[in-house]
Amino acid sequence: MVGDCVEPGRQLLMVGFERAVRGQLDESLAPRGHRLTAAGDGPKALRLVSHRRFDALLVSHPVAGAPTSRFLHDVREPDSACRTSPLVLVTPERQRRDAESYLGRGATRVLALEQVQQALADVLDPLFRVAPRAALRVPIRVEVLGQAFPRRVFCETVNVSTTGMLLRVPHTLPSATELRFELFIPGLSAPLRGEARVVRRTEQRCEPYPGIGVRFLSFVGSDLEILSARLRTEPRQR
Repeated sequence: MVGDCVEPGRQLLMVGFERAVRGQLDESLAPRGHRLTAAGDGPKALRLVSHRRFDALLVSHPVAGAPTSRFLHDVREPDSACRTSPLVLVTPERQRRDAESYLGRGATRVLALEQVQQALADVLDPLFRVAPRAALRVPIRVEVLGQAFPRRVFCETVNVSTTGMLLRVPHTLPSATELRFELFIPGLSAPLRGEARVVRRTEQRCEPYPGIGVRFLSFVGSDLEILSARLRTEPRQR
């Protein structure tokens, strides 16, 4: 699998949590060697991220000291050191739906406060495996594998990284479905080819298009190196 290693000892920023919750976060993440910094509210956190990059932000929702929408906007500003860092909103289960409205608008994941000790590390680990995404919208042809009569579909990418991509596609494909793809990038004489696995479907309440997220399994020849070189020239996805 392409890029399947999680580096230990990440730098994480906790925003707006009470002391008891900070203790739960520390207890959950310390065994992985992550180092935690605390900011008491949104404005204090923004002063930190203006000059210091964190590998992920854990943010209590609603954000203390600032509207959540404004806080997320400022974190994703071009001059923010954390503009591409994963950001997890942690909120009581009763407010989960409101927090989920910020997915794709600055927030990367939402986690119920009641599940922090059991689920936080499992939520973060896949995010640390994801390379920075480029807002690359190009045609792609996918073929569903493992069927007697293969389905071939033309669709469009929403964003692409060296570990996977998000596709705008009206077809419903369950998680773990394996695909063969041809990615048509302008300026290249031939499409980039490889195989991938579906890891999620878009949430219709939170994301404005039907689609699937896939993780790359393999590439043909040097196509991964060609993709990596092209992505370095593309604008990053917030």
